[in-house]
Amino acid sequence: MRVRVNTINTSDPKILQGITALSDGHEYVVFEISARFKMGTSFRVEFIEGGLRQSALFDTRSFTVTSHSLSPTWQYFQLDSGSFSLCPESWNAPGFWEAYYDGDPRAIAVYEDERATILAHS
Repeated sequence: MRVRVNTINTSDPKILQGITALSDGHEYVVFEISARFKMGTSFRVEFIEGGLRQSALFDTRSFTVTSHSLSPTWQYFQLDSGSFSLCPESWNAPGFWEAYYDGDPRAIAVYEDERATILAHS
């Protein structure tokens, strides 16, 4: 799945939170879709900040979908709260994102493997 940043008609600061890390009009690969209960739906995309590749969730209303093809590794995960995500199973494991952002080599290797598969199918 691919999306293009489109903030021209959006001025709501909640929708635009963190979006300055991305380039308006640029296309990004979606690595996860997350819908949090009583909040918005988000796309996980990668960007470069400080010379480092980063991954974060951004409000879907800041994007236009340019390719609807979903990764074959994505699975549907629903929480008791009603929140759900579409992502690789390994990314949904308890503590995965904390370990990844803490620099755990195993979590980083898992992320990189799943990332390569998603990129190959985007």
